[in-house]
Amino acid sequence: MTKRNKPVKAARNVGKPLTVQRTYRFNTELFESFEEDCARHLANPKLVLEALILYWLEGDAKTRSAIAMRHRQRFGLSSQDE
Repeated sequence: MTKRNKPVKAARNVGKPLTVQRTYRFNTELFESFEEDCARHLANPKLVLEALILYWLEGDAKTRSAIAMRHRQRFGLSSQDE
């Protein structure tokens, strides 16, 4: 019996990894207060982050602009915003 070839990947995925791991840095004080608040209201801070990411991804351009504007008002510009 001959071996069957594996299906060919779509052209758009050639050379790209299927997953990406990224590391983000947060202000220690801000993240500690976030974890405290999550512990008070939820069991897992990761669920909050997942919900925020999904909200951002599902939002339209107007929603994303409003979120970005609020962030800039609260925390100022980061070096990446300039």
